[in-house]
Amino acid sequence: MIDLHSDHAISVSQSTGKVRQYPGVIRLLAIGDKDSPDAFVVINIVPMEQYIPGVLAGELYEGWHDAAFEAQAVAARGFAVSECQQRRDHAWDVSDTQASQAYVGVPSWSQAAQCAKRTEGLLPVWRDQVLPGYFSSCCGGRAATASESIGPNPINAVAPLDGHGAPAQCQSSPMYTWTQSWNAQSLRKAIQSWGRARQDDALASLNRIQSITAVSPNAHGRPTRLEIHTTGDTATIACIDFPQILAQSGLESSRSGWVEGSVDAGDLHVQGHGFGHGVGLCQYGAEAMAASGASAKSILRFYYPGVEIKKAW
Repeated sequence: MIDLHSDHAISVSQSTGKVRQYPGVIRLLAIGDKDSPDAFVVINIVPMEQYIPGVLAGELYEGWHDAAFEAQAVAARGFAVSECQQRRDHAWDVSDTQASQAYVGVPSWSQAAQCAKRTEGLLPVWRDQVLPGYFSSCCGGRAATASESIGPNPINAVAPLDGHGAPAQCQSSPMYTWTQSWNAQSLRKAIQSWGRARQDDALASLNRIQSITAVSPNAHGRPTRLEIHTTGDTATIACIDFPQILAQSGLESSRSGWVEGSVDAGDLHVQGHGFGHGVGLCQYGAEAMAASGASAKSILRFYYPGVEIKKAW
């Protein structure tokens, strides 16, 4: 293990050739084995309040309203604190990608740092428990629940993560509705592989796909399962699994698991809704609310019903 310290931000070159600046310490942790003896991971050890601006710059667009940035800062801080609590025995807490939340190091523009500073130490809380502030780009008009769309962890079974039934705010998003296509035979093979790995005979022996229907709506009307209609039968998968099935097979990823459509000329053509899992804060919705004059706290209370915002430091 090697720790790199500096009085200033440390420059790191990425595989794309882009150079980013990172605050704090850069740790090189060896993870090599006999096949890759020189492999290591790069970890940025950074104080929370220096981390949050890099998340805001990675997650939101420069020039969006400050209230949207401030709401995102509180949600992101809650997510990061929750991950730190749950990953105490791990070498790192969060990734810098959307698998956790996007993080770009030191922002190249000031709005992210200014909005993070105005929310310093503020956390979303439910009954003295830090709330993991889940968020996605666009909910597509219907909220998902954390227990169904993130996982059955008890931390997700709380009222503020059960979604809201209020009218959608994110209609301006280019991903509110969208269309996408995949080769039906390639998709079938991907679902069969997924089924074999999970010993699901219905999926492992899936016949030729004819159509997909979104079913089993939650309390807010958002579907939670997909029915796959084939030439011989009907099988089901969870909406949350659909993007993972595509990603693991190398097919183009789906923007969300809320899709429906039919096969024509060998391709499955779907209409989809939203971008991401749809749990918690909807970024495009938060921006629309901020543009209408809503405060950061109003936005947070809309997307996490019953949440309290408390200053922890």
